[in-house]
Amino acid sequence: MTWLLGQVKGWSKILYLICIVNFIMQCAILIPALLNNTGIISIVAAIAGFMGANLSVLCVCSISARSALNGFTSISSALFIIIAACISHNWATVAEQLFFMFAMDFWVLLDPMWNKDIKAREFSKASEWFKYLGIFILAYIVIYFVFSYTNDPNLIPDSLVLSVSVVASLLEFNRYKEQYVFWLIGNVANCWVWVASWLSQGTATPALLVSYSLFFLNSLTGMYLWYKEARTLRNK
Repeated sequence: MTWLLGQVKGWSKILYLICIVNFIMQCAILIPALLNNTGIISIVAAIAGFMGANLSVLCVCSISARSALNGFTSISSALFIIIAACISHNWATVAEQLFFMFAMDFWVLLDPMWNKDIKAREFSKASEWFKYLGIFILAYIVIYFVFSYTNDPNLIPDSLVLSVSVVASLLEFNRYKEQYVFWLIGNVANCWVWVASWLSQGTATPALLVSYSLFFLNSLTGMYLWYKEARTLRNK
């Protein structure tokens, strides 16, 4: 408990505000959903969306604050988001969460001191942009090909979401500030997927749309903090 409390100390005020606003909005979504829905699937989707949305916002805020809390919250939120995503048939979101869990979250959870002495890095030459853009294109082609065999109703946006997340995660793992360019694109793509699911099936939970919108605000905050630190280190 002491370790958990220590991981939420010293954050930027805007990050605290994002978490609080999200919690209030999620409660406003959950309560009417529980009162008005009688179907078990709708109730499960509402609760899973509520838990996943709050934990995921706490997770992305902890990433911006470079807190080791993100491993714990990411795995917890992923389980709830996967439930909600399965109900709404957002298979890209399911794949994205599984990728995060096995590629990053478990390792962060096993090493809670990973965030010590982290310094923001930045691309030193233009060729690095082409390198990661190449990874993005390759990831998109592979993911699109795989998802085409799943009868995915949102094939293009789903493929885009996961391929962008793969690149952003690689950049985060290597501590590059440019990760936030891809996180911002991913945030917009996630909103696109949610709207597509809502229009085509009507099963998407509003809780996750609120979270995705706040992810965008968090990404802007994280971009400011990481770019500011990288500039400071460059000028030393």
